[in-house]
Formats: sequence, structure tokens, C-alpha cells
Amino acid sequence: APYMPSESELKALQIDPTNLKNANFTKGKGCPDCAKTGYRGRMGIFEIFVVDDETRKLIYESSPSSVLRAQAREIGMRSLREDGARKVVAGVTTAEEVIRATVGDES
Repeated sequence: APYMPSESELKALQIDPTNLKNANFTKGKGCPDCAKTGYRGRMGIFEIFVVDDETRKLIYESSPSSVLRAQAREIGMRSLREDGARKVVAGVTTAEEVIRATVGDES
């Protein structure tokens, strides 16, 4: 069913509440197929780090993880929370589930 995440959920996911005209927030309301939980099946959220030549060089040089993460972000990697936020806006999962699954991933 359609729903609107709370202000604190939007803030936790860094979703700008003024830019939601195409958002499709949904939340399961429960049925016999999902044991009244509102959830059926699973939707993955992903953090994929594609290693390019520059990154390979940083790894070879034993660069700190902060440098590797900065390089990953520079070449387009999304954090788990960012991927989850995209799926919340698309109506594929809920803010509550993404926040629960990404505790500690505040980037």
C-alpha cells in the first residue's frame, strides 16, 4: 500500500523531501501469503566496487581503506544505504528495512 516515510526515515536515508515528485513509496499491509508481515521474498541491496587500474595500484601500495573508499566513490560506487534509498523511492522496499539492514553504513 502507498505510504510516506517519516521525516526521520527520509533523513536517515538522505532522501531530499522536496524532491519526491516521482517517488513511489510503498509498504506491505499483510496477507495470507506473507503471514501478515507485509514482506514476501527478498530484495537485495548492493555495494559493488569495480576495481580499475588506479584502484589496483592503490591496493598494491597497501593504501588505507579510507583512500580506497574515496577512490571507489569517485568512480561511481554507491553505498548499501544509497542503493537501498533508491529502492525505497522506487517502491521496491521500505525505509524501515533499509535502515535496519544498513546500520553502521552512514556514508
